[in-house]
Amino acid sequence: MKNRGAEKSPVFQRPVSELVPTDSASMNFFRPPDQLTAIVVPETVATPEQIALVGHYSYESPFGYYLATQDASWKRATDFMPVEDFHKLDLHRLALGPVGVHYQLAGLLFMLDEVAYMVTLHRTHRDFNEREMEIVNTLHPHLVTAYINAIVCSRAQHSEAQIKAAMETAPGAHGCFDAKGKPAWFQEKAKAWLREFFAGEVLHDGFIPQSIRQLVMDSLRQGNAPQQSTQTKGEETLVICLGVSPVGGWIMRLERKRRTPLPRFQPLPQFSRRKNEVLQWMVEGKRNAEIATILGLSPRTVEKHVAEILAAFNAENRATAILAAMEFGAKVNGG
Repeated sequence: MKNRGAEKSPVFQRPVSELVPTDSASMNFFRPPDQLTAIVVPETVATPEQIALVGHYSYESPFGYYLATQDASWKRATDFMPVEDFHKLDLHRLALGPVGVHYQLAGLLFMLDEVAYMVTLHRTHRDFNEREMEIVNTLHPHLVTAYINAIVCSRAQHSEAQIKAAMETAPGAHGCFDAKGKPAWFQEKAKAWLREFFAGEVLHDGFIPQSIRQLVMDSLRQGNAPQQSTQTKGEETLVICLGVSPVGGWIMRLERKRRTPLPRFQPLPQFSRRKNEVLQWMVEGKRNAEIATILGLSPRTVEKHVAEILAAFNAENRATAILAAMEFGAKVNGG
């Protein structure tokens, strides 16, 4: 693993830290499922030797499950395991803890050249709360666009190709408008979503609804200022973010969100009803104490169930067990 600490500070750090206070932040480059290949972190935060240790123990990261899902929402390390378990990992004891990283919040930006680009925010004394997670999830589409622009600017000779490559693997759906507001390139997924959510509107160029055309015109009149809008259909909302492209024109990112969460957990036949209940709440990110309260069990009983679940999947930590359970459940239930 190499340290890219000499590169420019990540474009996300300043706007995010103004709204969500952090002690440090980093850009992490993963080759799935869990190999950390490079990292951007200020030299004042960690030495090259300390960075190397983070890479060595990165396979223990609770965010391995998160990367496997390619979920676009931000997650805390404690959403996957209790903080006590996180602090017992060699990753924390030998690598993160010594540089003051006791709590983490991470967001996946996109995949490019088979590498996952993931932002992590760090704190020493307290975890991130629900309000702060809501803030970074709201900012997420703009962070994706900003980082794509940064990549393009640093690789100007491949600008158009780099924009397309990054957008093809970023969560959501994407497209580009030229400097005159005409669609230059759009994913088929983006076209389909626009037709689906704006059914009945006048379409320009075959798939651009009047509302989206108006969003581009508003940006143009306001000196290319970023624009954001939403469109609701049934139980889903489409979030539309428009930002300036470094090669001229605009980049548009679409993200669809359910107003009610989709059930992701499926009971496993080899487990008892109670053990499946414990596993379900593990998948939902609940800590042992919370599971005990929800199910009316003693903390010792919950700990016993969790230990048996980990053993059943030969998993060293909670995140690995959750990922294995989700994969197994999808197979046995025909998913």
